Amino acid sequence: MPDGARILHLGNVAQNGYLNAKFQRRLGLLADVACDERDALAQPEWEEARVPSDMGALDIWPVGLSVDGWQRPEWVLPVRRVRRGRRLAYAAALRASRPRIAEMQRRLALSERDAQEAFRRMWLEAQLLGRMGPLLSRYDIVQAYGGNAFLPLVAAPGRPYVAFEHGTLRELPWEDSPFGRLTALGFRRAAVTVITNADVLESARRLGLEDVVFIPHPIDEEKYSPGESEWRTRLHREGFSLMLLAPARQDWREKGNDVLLRGAASVLREQAHAVLYVGDWGVDLERSRALARELGIADRVRWLPPVPKVELIDLYRAADVVLDQFVLGTFGGTAPEALACAKPVVMAFDPALHAWCFPEQPPIVAAATTEDVAAALCRLATAPAERVRLGEEGRAWVVRNHNWRLVAERHREIYERVQAASASRRES
Repeated sequence: MPDGARILHLGNVAQNGYLNAKFQRRLGLLADVACDERDALAQPEWEEARVPSDMGALDIWPVGLSVDGWQRPEWVLPVRRVRRGRRLAYAAALRASRPRIAEMQRRLALSERDAQEAFRRMWLEAQLLGRMGPLLSRYDIVQAYGGNAFLPLVAAPGRPYVAFEHGTLRELPWEDSPFGRLTALGFRRAAVTVITNADVLESARRLGLEDVVFIPHPIDEEKYSPGESEWRTRLHREGFSLMLLAPARQDWREKGNDVLLRGAASVLREQAHAVLYVGDWGVDLERSRALARELGIADRVRWLPPVPKVELIDLYRAADVVLDQFVLGTFGGTAPEALACAKPVVMAFDPALHAWCFPEQPPIVAAATTEDVAAALCRLATAPAERVRLGEEGRAWVVRNHNWRLVAERHREIYERVQAASASRRES
């Protein structure tokens, strides 16, 4: 890339924007991240610090806040508080911007409703991050995450941008709503789409995306690594010596938590020293609690609220087996994080989906049904040597195929290509 080229990562769901900027800065790139989300799990502090539990309820985190001795670097753009009277301010902005909305509607071939929704979302972003257009104009490359993909299109028309998919293409572009249609348009108009989920390739083709590149989720294998854990001491104190960890949210349709609980019930009944830690959140939380009671394993299940990543690493290190999801056939962040910590991973995994993504398949223990999960866990529960072998192989696979430098270098290659194409268009 040309020296001094500036990159903006717009959005931070699942820490993807923050981590990509962090890794690119390790390579010497001038990358910033605008963390416009409000919830705690999308704040950089959630990745880097031990966040007190009461901070999860904050609507917008105070600028300059130090958490656990960690403070945001200057390349994490501050989120400004939305002032009171936002509805009145928006109504005034809407009236004043009628000509601009009409031009947006014409230029992007939007319905009046979709054009107004695009303006509304752009206006809300501007309240959080400063004026959107001038902000984006300061950067040579903008990488917009998920539903933010249309923002560069409406705030900085004519400038190429990169769209980043992290599960977005599964359903949102097909939603019959202004936001769904805007998301589809944002991805279609992107210069390049980065895909992190192997199973959405068909969705990308259905949308007509021509320039699609797979890049793994950003995982720092130097941070996610084997080590000692206080959770292991706590485990032994409670009389357990086999820990199963399933940190995913309770969402039966997407995560298959019901399959997990039914499959794990066998090993929990047979192994008196086994305990299962599961996520204490999600749309199907009460259904999962009821199922654990129905299966007679409620006393062997520990409900784990969302924890900051520093503590999650401790949990990975303490676990004997990590379980991810049992529906999609592919993984997001949990599986490679656990593999990097040298832990065996059991999940629904379809090697055919990943043939275009990795030169070698990860050593996942594939399990998609209740019977598969039960068989895998019962085998691993009594085979400590196999657990160690799978963990070591998983760690080595991450270092070769999912390391932070690979992720950052592939992004740099995309940016260089986008800038070269843009320069060529200007010259012609």
